[in-house]
Amino acid sequence: MNESIKNEIRNLLASGRKIDAIKRYREETGTGLAEAKDAVESMEAGRSFPEAQKDDTELTDQVIGLLGRGEKIEAVKLYRNKIGGGLKEAKEAVERIGEQNGIPSTSGSGCLGIFVLFAIVAAGLSL
Repeated sequence: MNESIKNEIRNLLASGRKIDAIKRYREETGTGLAEAKDAVESMEAGRSFPEAQKDDTELTDQVIGLLGRGEKIEAVKLYRNKIGGGLKEAKEAVERIGEQNGIPSTSGSGCLGIFVLFAIVAAGLSL
């Protein structure tokens, strides 16, 4: 995480906007709510800013490969298996990785897309 993002989170904390700081940390790192809350509270307590454990080059390369082949659902499943967290966070993280690497997100993935993705992931977990 670059220094400007860290400063942004520090400023949010200083202005009493802890929830916004947690949201910003999650947006930047793709971490789950509990991990983001712990990281921001660590910063708030004066400890050094924790580096997110989510910067996994191998995982990113695998996600990029899957997205490049149009396998977004598989990319989200892989991300969740490796990182954990919720479906929405994994989907957003995968889409962010795609955008950062010039792979456009497929259109029409609104509520129906999320429902279908959830159903597929749930079916995979029950096997």
